[in-house]
Amino acid sequence: MEDAQQLRPTTDEILAECPRFRILVVGRSGVGKSSLINHAFGVDLATVSSKRRGKSTIEKEITSTHNDRFVLHDSMGFEPGNTKTFETAKKFLESRGEKVPLKERVHAIWLCIQVPHADSRVFETGDEQFLELAATVKVPVVVVFTQFDTLYSRMEEELTDEEMELPDEDIQQLCSQRADAEFKKICVQPLERMDSTLRHARTSGLGENTKPDRPALTALITTTQDLLDGLGGESRDTVWLVSAMAQRASARAKINSSIEIGMKKYWRGIASSTKFSGLKLEKCLETIHSDIITAWNFSDPEGLLRDKPFLDQVQTVTQLVVPGTTNARSWFTNVERLQTLMGIGTSIASVTHPILFPVVAAIGLSVMFVKWIANVYTQTPEVLRLFMGYIVDLTLVLDQLFLVIVARSPPRVLTTEDINVALEKFKNSVMENVHREIREYANKATFSDIIRSNRAEEKIAELINNHRAKRAEPES
Repeated sequence: MEDAQQLRPTTDEILAECPRFRILVVGRSGVGKSSLINHAFGVDLATVSSKRRGKSTIEKEITSTHNDRFVLHDSMGFEPGNTKTFETAKKFLESRGEKVPLKERVHAIWLCIQVPHADSRVFETGDEQFLELAATVKVPVVVVFTQFDTLYSRMEEELTDEEMELPDEDIQQLCSQRADAEFKKICVQPLERMDSTLRHARTSGLGENTKPDRPALTALITTTQDLLDGLGGESRDTVWLVSAMAQRASARAKINSSIEIGMKKYWRGIASSTKFSGLKLEKCLETIHSDIITAWNFSDPEGLLRDKPFLDQVQTVTQLVVPGTTNARSWFTNVERLQTLMGIGTSIASVTHPILFPVVAAIGLSVMFVKWIANVYTQTPEVLRLFMGYIVDLTLVLDQLFLVIVARSPPRVLTTEDINVALEKFKNSVMENVHREIREYANKATFSDIIRSNRAEEKIAELINNHRAKRAEPES
């Protein structure tokens, strides 16, 4: 049926073409490949059957029940004088190139090399040949220098007695500067001499008892996605989006993919969308909800983010921005207490009002709102505020949820408590300002002007980017 086709989530189409991001990780034993994969994709490879790891060949697909959006191929590094491993990798890459369906191709390679000592050779001949091969078969490759923290530790060991007397903050800065300079000398410069176009990243703190370097992991994901973005072609969007779904190190990548997925069908021209014509608002919300949840790809075996209780929680928040000022009283009692959060107060405070937030949970879903979203889509300011509010509210709640769980060691399985904490963080931080800005946008011009400009989706992206949770990660 036509309606069923219109309601099909965009992510269904994407994942039908390429359900998993396929990555080849190359490196010697002990370099930190497993830990890198665990933290980058939020899994625990130690739980994978020994038949599929350890002695497995490069052709074997390594997957995890904790994240069904990626598949790993593992290759040993290239020891001097051993050509067998290289020839095996060459044969494998050539069999996974452009001649096979997109879902069967290798989409990216991480060549993992441990940060060497100053007098050690960083690249073996096999590494150089492999990088040339990757360029020939047109697979994006990132050289990942692992265990950078050992280099920092060496800088600490080499401090003079006089330097040891410096304040701790100064010592840290001094060691960081020296470690960065040494890294450039012994890792980056040899790489650039070999091929100045090659991209690299570095990681540290991925051992069992060490804290991961989150900004470094985020930078690795960003570098990988930049290379995928540069491929171009019809398959670019699909691989780029699936890679963003698969990774669990960068919230920025999740937000970017969520926005791009939304723009592909539902957000662009949302004020005058023909996609929703003849469809009930509640069905439209369910489809948008499904796309955004799929883009974030949390480990959610119980389906908590897709269950009705969570949908009701998000709708309880979003309903506050929907009614116009004149009919808000018919939707809610105690409008005076809610008006700041609804964005209709005569004066908007510069700080949040924690005493008001329990009211949001207490009111639940308004009977009027439930009846209203059972109606068919129409081009009205209320409908525009509904879609803008729901998209921004849900995305920013998931952004908070990412922040709640990312500090844990993999795997990071969601709980109801995690979701409730994320909701409260959103309500107590930016919800008031988000709803106010949505109303201000809708009031700047007549609704017909908004429809003609067809730019509401840009405001949605702006709101998400301006109000996302602050964290220590590089911005792309």
